[in-house]
Amino acid sequence: MKYTFKASDLTEEKSLFHIYKATREIEVNKFDFFFTLVISIFLFLNSFFLSPSPELLQAIRLWAPIAFGFTITTLGFLITGFTIFATINKPDLFLALMNIKHPKYNLTFLKYVYGVFMRVFIYFITWSVFYLIIILFGAENGLIEKVANLFGINLELKVLAVRVCYIMIGCSAIYLVLSIKTFIFNIYIMLMQALRWEMKR
Repeated sequence: MKYTFKASDLTEEKSLFHIYKATREIEVNKFDFFFTLVISIFLFLNSFFLSPSPELLQAIRLWAPIAFGFTITTLGFLITGFTIFATINKPDLFLALMNIKHPKYNLTFLKYVYGVFMRVFIYFITWSVFYLIIILFGAENGLIEKVANLFGINLELKVLAVRVCYIMIGCSAIYLVLSIKTFIFNIYIMLMQALRWEMKR
């Protein structure tokens, strides 16, 4: 097969941030987006109208370790599964996908397919760092509280920060769970495409 791309195109991304920039135009699964949006509305109502800030702060300190454990554990399983999946597929299929431009996005099909997988990993890593920061510095009388007191941040701003953090943890945890569903489906689709590729050879 004659390839229309340069070998350097395969390795043009130099970091996870570059991969994210290249794939951020890819639309998010609509179900995942709207389900997370509904959850965010409930969390917003609870944080701003139904629950006092001490309860929200307690929930944040309870949720962060759970969410961190979930992301790290799940990330390990996802990487293992993806590695096995990537090794059983044939390089000629990957190169053929690299040779075809996606009709909707400014990406080749290979970058589109694997970009979607990588984006899930990026989400898990990013949010796990967020949860870890809360665990390390958000404890009672922890660094965040001490810095806020040192700079004389008023109570209203502290309460707002707690409410926003509460919503972010809840929404991100829900979205990460939903992204596993999409990840598994994408693996299934790629396996079926690999079989179709074999049938046409």
